[in-house]
Amino acid sequence: MSKLKDRSKRSVVGRLEIFLAIALAGVWVFTNGSPAPAQIQNQKNVPNQNQKKPNKNNQQKPAQNKPVAPPPPKSALLTTEDWQKAPLKSLEPGEIDRLIAKELQQDKIEPAAMTTDEQFIRRVTLDLTGQLPLPADLSEFAADSDSNKRAKLIDKLLASEEYAQHWAHYWRDVVIARLAEARFKFLSGTFEKWLADELKKNTSWGDIARAMITATGELRFDEPGKNGAAFFLAAHRGNDAPVEQAAETSRIFMGIQIQCAQCHDHPSDQWKRVQFHELAGYFARLRERPVKGAGIQGVELISAPQGEHEMPSKEDPKKGFVTHPQFLNGHSPGRNLPDEARRQSLADDIINKNNYWFAGAYVNRIWGELMGQSFYQPVDDMGPKKEAVFASVLTRLTGSFRAGNYDIKGMFRDIMNSQAYQRQIRLGESTDQHLHFAAAYPTRLRADALWDSLVSVLGSLGPPQPPSGPRPRPANAGLEGQFKAEFDFDPSLKPDEVEGSVTQALLMMNNQTINQRIKAQGTNLLARILSAYPDNDEALRMVYLRTLARKPTDHEMDKCCQFLEKTKNRAEAFEDILWALLNSTEFQTKR
Repeated sequence: MSKLKDRSKRSVVGRLEIFLAIALAGVWVFTNGSPAPAQIQNQKNVPNQNQKKPNKNNQQKPAQNKPVAPPPPKSALLTTEDWQKAPLKSLEPGEIDRLIAKELQQDKIEPAAMTTDEQFIRRVTLDLTGQLPLPADLSEFAADSDSNKRAKLIDKLLASEEYAQHWAHYWRDVVIARLAEARFKFLSGTFEKWLADELKKNTSWGDIARAMITATGELRFDEPGKNGAAFFLAAHRGNDAPVEQAAETSRIFMGIQIQCAQCHDHPSDQWKRVQFHELAGYFARLRERPVKGAGIQGVELISAPQGEHEMPSKEDPKKGFVTHPQFLNGHSPGRNLPDEARRQSLADDIINKNNYWFAGAYVNRIWGELMGQSFYQPVDDMGPKKEAVFASVLTRLTGSFRAGNYDIKGMFRDIMNSQAYQRQIRLGESTDQHLHFAAAYPTRLRADALWDSLVSVLGSLGPPQPPSGPRPRPANAGLEGQFKAEFDFDPSLKPDEVEGSVTQALLMMNNQTINQRIKAQGTNLLARILSAYPDNDEALRMVYLRTLARKPTDHEMDKCCQFLEKTKNRAEAFEDILWALLNSTEFQTKR
């Protein structure tokens, strides 16, 4: 028993020692889920080199030797004319970078350096597939001398099954994040399967939106993927369904949080209370009912023959005013239309090329997800009276997206092939400082990507979550479910609002299953590495490549070798090193 206690004590002390040693050597440490600023050398916003240099002989003013904080990024209210004058044509190579460079030069901001091959392949693979690249992928990419290899890698990843699955899961998280009733999340797997099929085919964003807004029919637990588009509307039920459906349709497809006008005129935008309820009028005749068999088998969307939405009176909530459907631009589909006709009309208006909010919302969201910061923040809070950062870049990207018939993969290519996307990370003076798109902003991996990264390193961590079946299952069943529930966050939040927690840290550090897989025994990853690489330097490089998708720096190598020599037991020392890397913010962050 005393030997067990000694081993446990040694493990705790050793792991903390190597954790701190590696952190100080270069791997990021935890600071509420964000990289510690001290660990990123020369990554602050810096002034242009043409600026007047400080007087080196003046020892009384050391502050002059520090980088000057840049001004807030230029922002502007976008008018209808601003949106419409943007060219409706495909982007030219380098066009976005020229627009950004113009803004940066005016603000005297020096952009960050371009990513190395190691940095780029990790970032783009995580962004498009939610998975880590393997060491063989890293070696092959680094050895490739083709000047177009980054564009080719983007195309390869966009053609993969993992791309479709990863982004279908992203949109699933977007949709379920604001659900009033958690029990309807059980049907989200059907939506995710349907959307993955659409993304694989590169169905246009306009057609996907139309399918979700106009869906009808059954959505069953035992038929994953079938009629999955219906989940978007079927997940809302009861008397509040029309207002929830209107709010989510506006938020997700137009980036406008019009629900703020449900009880009163919008406090920070032009939307009036009646406009919100007119939008809810499109869903007035849509109903949801359970599909019954041996218990509840799912839900079904049906159309009621009559009924109109009513806006409650401010003076007497028991009284209401009939509000017929009318779009935000004033277009009315007519009165007394049947359910499907009015929702078809709504879809027509939303995806219309003249409704720039539809294209703008998608571009703003995807740009923000890939760059770490968006033009409008948060990504789902746009509007005529909201200011956009670098508005000319947003309108030009939106014009290209509209011209390309809402080509999803085309937009990914436009953004990811830009220098802006391929720049290294940078931290501001504060977590919420906008970086002017002069660098990438580091963000936490979403729960599914972090889980997949952990499994990629350690191997299976238990049985996978079961697929949809005839009965709903708890979403947090097993370690995978528990892990994803703990690390889950609303993807529409600003990245600086997503913080780590003590329970997340404890789960990563102390979970018995994870720690068993870290051990250098049996067929575990670490046992295979130590067997294949008897030289410590080579073994360390492979551990770093598998966890952080990069080789260790010389300083990290020195720290790890010192720890190995001090610990004596090779297997135990490598276990502690692997544990430290998995618990570093660098592993859990997109950089």
